[in-house]
Amino acid sequence: MFTEGLFTKLLQLEDGWFVESVETDFKQEEIYIQIECVLEELEDAETGELCRVYDHAPVREWRHLDTMQYRTFLRCKLPRILTSSG
Repeated sequence: MFTEGLFTKLLQLEDGWFVESVETDFKQEEIYIQIECVLEELEDAETGELCRVYDHAPVREWRHLDTMQYRTFLRCKLPRILTSSG
């Protein structure tokens, strides 16, 4: 739990977002950080409307800054919202 809490703070995740797990592949020198969102509502970036989260997209992966010599990747199932416009 220390590692997950550390990366949650280092990534400056907002309330409702947290690091679920951290996997390290020492042989390949890679770190995989799984981020989760537990919010039931999110703001629509275009309208500012507060919308209900209805599900999560399949896992996506992004390359992040290296952690020391380890290539670091973020993984997340992004939440999808239901807007009033459909």
